[in-house]
Amino acid sequence: MLRSDSIFLGMAVFVAGGTLASGGTNEITYARHVAPLLQKHCQDCHRPSQIAPMSLLTYEETRPWAESIRENVVVGIMPPWHADPRYGSFANDRRLTKEEIDTIVAWVDAGAPRGDLSDLPPPREFAEGWAIGKPDLVLTMQEEYELGAEGPDQYIYFAIPTNFTEDRYIEAVEVQPGNRSIVHHVLAYVQPGGAGVLSRADTDRYNEGLGVPMFFGEGHAIRVLPDAPVHDDACSLPDGGSVLSMDMTSGRRRLLTGFAPGARGDLWTEGLGKLVPAGSEILFQVHYNRTGKVERDRSSIGFVFAKEPPQKVVEAYWVSNYYFRIPPGAADHEVTGCYTFDKDVEILSYFPHMHFRGKDMMIRAIYPSGETEILFNVPGYDFSWQTTYLLNERKWIPGGTKILVTAHFDNSKGNSFNPDPAKTVRWGDPTYDEMMIGGIDYVVASPKATTESPEIP
Repeated sequence: MLRSDSIFLGMAVFVAGGTLASGGTNEITYARHVAPLLQKHCQDCHRPSQIAPMSLLTYEETRPWAESIRENVVVGIMPPWHADPRYGSFANDRRLTKEEIDTIVAWVDAGAPRGDLSDLPPPREFAEGWAIGKPDLVLTMQEEYELGAEGPDQYIYFAIPTNFTEDRYIEAVEVQPGNRSIVHHVLAYVQPGGAGVLSRADTDRYNEGLGVPMFFGEGHAIRVLPDAPVHDDACSLPDGGSVLSMDMTSGRRRLLTGFAPGARGDLWTEGLGKLVPAGSEILFQVHYNRTGKVERDRSSIGFVFAKEPPQKVVEAYWVSNYYFRIPPGAADHEVTGCYTFDKDVEILSYFPHMHFRGKDMMIRAIYPSGETEILFNVPGYDFSWQTTYLLNERKWIPGGTKILVTAHFDNSKGNSFNPDPAKTVRWGDPTYDEMMIGGIDYVVASPKATTESPEIP
């Protein structure tokens, strides 16, 4: 988080008349200095039909927001980025450098001059709203869904046939909401054809596998029973807390991709890709927010096919805890979950997920040697931004390594986003319940000469 006194550092760049303190005479302008920064860091969201409340594609659109832009970049609210920079280097890091922040501050303090339009960079091109470029195939919900004006958030499942007659490998995939005003997020799974939407049969199957009543269905949403077993620290359990993640490892239902505020689709390079088997269908889980009026949605998913099978297939696992119980008023309730890799893997990305009471999350590796390393940390979680953090370099993890995810929840009155601080909270799909997911994308590692623990920084 940037300190608020960065504003004074930025203001110090200028002396009277807008001349640079270094003695130069080049005025900082929108056209030459600020427009490239907005293109690089902001325009993915700040353009028409995207999630941001205003467009920043032109000077005329940007100038009225100059003071607000300065305020938000100085305190680190924008661009949104929540990973602790001490742990991991990320390819999609949105943060501005100190020099970039100082440039924006100096521009605003000088009156936000436009400058010479001939200095403008070429406008960015966006492929018909697709961050991954033009898809080879687009699949859409078979029917339009109508969301009523009043009531709680809705979690609705939709099964979409692929009609693939052979296995298909994809190198890019993206979910495109049909109505961004009501679609908060979408999770897209691959499952066998004909499996259909989640139902009472699924909750019965989960409960039967556990041997105790654990889950119940509420519409299409799955929730944990109030009197289900409680394990805030689930690492001693055989499943490490990740009950429903069993579907992901069994192949019954595998996560393909997702959409959430700030998402830009998934694009794999360096011989990586994902598999969609022949006869599969795509299962959408869509979280709908109500707007106070009747709305309609018909969301889609786009694929870019690999020209040849990838060298490695990307897999996903969600280290979770479904057993926790957060007491009323608890301001710093700790929940843990674990998973042990049975083979050498290379981690590609992290995806932390909680709801409105989520406070922070840390992912650690406990190596077979007993050494521990912090892999990833979000010290200030924000439910409004569901970011997948893509590593610049793959993180090699030897088989036998335990992944420990530790999260804290604020169920107190001091949490202004808390739906109900007087409520005891269990796991559930609806956002008035909670979740604890440390998502990891990985590939099986190539053989190494040694399986000793990596050197710990």
